[in-house]
Amino acid sequence: MKKQLFIGLAIAFAAFGTAKAQSNDPVVMEFAGQKVTKSEFVKSFKQANNINPEAAPTACTYEKRKALEEYVDLYANFRLRLYDAYAKKYDTATSLRNEYRTYRNEMALPYLIDSVELENLLRQTYERNQYAVRASHIMVKLENNATPKDTLKAYNKAMDIYNRVKAGEDFAKLAEELSDDESARSFVGNNGQKYDGNRGDIGFFTVFQMVPEFENACYNMKVGEISKPVRTSFGYHVIKLTDKVKAYGKISLQHIWIREDPENPNLAENKINDAYKKIQNGESFGSVVRNYASFLVRDQKEPGLMQNLTINQVTPEYLHEMQFIKEGEYTKPFKSPYGWHIVKKVETEQIPAFEEMQAMYRSKLTANQYNNIPQNKFIEKCKKDYKFTDYTQKKPSLLNSVISLLNDTVFKAKWKYNGDADKTDALCEINGRKYTAHDFALFIAKTQFFEMIPYDLSVYANKRYKVFVDRKILEHADSLLELNNKEFRNQMQEFRDGLVIFAYNDDLIWTKATTDTAGLKAFYETSRKQYSLDNPEHAIYFWEERADVTLALIPDSACIKPSKAKKIAQKIMLKEKGTPKQLRDELLKNYNRKAPDKNVGMVARKIEKSDISAPKGDQWNVGIYINPSVKGYKVVCVTELLDPELKSLSAARGYYINNYQNYLEQQLIENLRKKYNLVIHQDVIDSITW
Repeated sequence: MKKQLFIGLAIAFAAFGTAKAQSNDPVVMEFAGQKVTKSEFVKSFKQANNINPEAAPTACTYEKRKALEEYVDLYANFRLRLYDAYAKKYDTATSLRNEYRTYRNEMALPYLIDSVELENLLRQTYERNQYAVRASHIMVKLENNATPKDTLKAYNKAMDIYNRVKAGEDFAKLAEELSDDESARSFVGNNGQKYDGNRGDIGFFTVFQMVPEFENACYNMKVGEISKPVRTSFGYHVIKLTDKVKAYGKISLQHIWIREDPENPNLAENKINDAYKKIQNGESFGSVVRNYASFLVRDQKEPGLMQNLTINQVTPEYLHEMQFIKEGEYTKPFKSPYGWHIVKKVETEQIPAFEEMQAMYRSKLTANQYNNIPQNKFIEKCKKDYKFTDYTQKKPSLLNSVISLLNDTVFKAKWKYNGDADKTDALCEINGRKYTAHDFALFIAKTQFFEMIPYDLSVYANKRYKVFVDRKILEHADSLLELNNKEFRNQMQEFRDGLVIFAYNDDLIWTKATTDTAGLKAFYETSRKQYSLDNPEHAIYFWEERADVTLALIPDSACIKPSKAKKIAQKIMLKEKGTPKQLRDELLKNYNRKAPDKNVGMVARKIEKSDISAPKGDQWNVGIYINPSVKGYKVVCVTELLDPELKSLSAARGYYINNYQNYLEQQLIENLRKKYNLVIHQDVIDSITW
């Protein structure tokens, strides 16, 4: 928490760069050759106090003048400490540099994407999210790491299917016959029952529910349109868009489902029409469900109710029909592959506003599984800006120097690079920096990861080379961020200043106050003299009136009679000035031989009068008192009453450490002001209005 506070202060006190003093921009303060101009100071003051920098100055009231004067000291003290911290090289500490690097890498990410492209994608995704699309597909399976030869073969097969569909052949039939998606075909379950395949129909879906290439194709098609082969990580797909309806967040519905009887196909239709008439004549929907539905959940309060369903949990036919009705309304009877239905729309959850969805969209769109399109766009832009040249485009054989060294151990992340790749010919060039096969081989060795199934090594090398190029482009862009982006540069400087000033204060003030035992003790001996009982503000440094109390807990009256225990306590604690241990031993010695519990609980402490457990009323006097407890009783021995007195260093350590920290800070500031010869130009301060 303290570190976050000082990073926040660093941002509030952010130095906006030292400007040269000019006649129209006088100097507010100077130290160690540093000059803070009026414009720089005013800008910092307004930012720290959340004042609109464009607001016209108004009359300078006493309160406004006081706020400005207080900020002069705060700002000067901060700048002095920060200057001294850098002079003492606190910024070079390993822990600080590691924390800064971690934060910087995280904060750099938004700057390494195409923000315009991201904004467009966010809006596009929200627009798509308003609709659900239904599609059928025929898939030609192709491994993601297939060779060019196998890729061409799969593509040609997919194109042949596409041409047959376009020529008029039935899409569903072709899917059942040719698709590598097994769900398209009928199958026999473990129970021996035959189940129909979907014949290519994958139902309704919306954004982020399919791989991005498939989603893009579907949302760019019109209902009834057939796509040319679309490549995804699963292979090639010929897609037919079959429906598009208004989407929602979640939906609750109530339905009547009547399954068809193969031996009497008209029975279900007649029954659903009869049920529909009942509803139209005023019978409750739930009652009709109970009397007509083929499937019911027993004891369900609202029969046929299904709540909080997502789009892909709703039967496609249901979703299609419900687009034509409002909440509380019900559909006309309709048929699906499962039988006959009437559906009532109970409740729909609308898709939240764009602002509420934006964070989730951003997270998805910049994730690897969605190809991080904004970053890819940024990389392509950087290639132009950095005069990127890929020599492998004209001469693919340049990669052979690496391919020849690879073997299947690379798929187990155990490949060892012996340094033999070519170090002369460049594979690519970025802003004049050339990268060779040797650089690429080092990259593979460092970033290799376990893959379940080995594949063609030339395919592997080409895939990793693309990643290598992208990584180097991003690294180069990252290295130029501070140079090219003022906003990022200022943000990083503010964070670094916050870390540096925190380490500086922690070392010279906070930690020192807790570890400098001799210094703290000397401070205590000096400062204790200034505290007085007569000053209410000093009360925390004093004990109130206290009593020296010893408490003996007798678990059961059968152990020893209260009168006898009191007599023993008077003798040991008051007459002989004995110890709690002596009292305990004497009580046990006098315990009844048949006592159920051979024990005495003992507590001895000095207790303040205001303490909730302190003796009350007449018992706040020297004496022995018997108080009942749950089963037994307590022997309360008040042996001495103590007047209020100053607490010891150990008793008030927290207060004195806090005061010692303030003292150390005050001494540090005084020394820094002298050391760096701080000069504040009050006439310039007086001229400031806001």
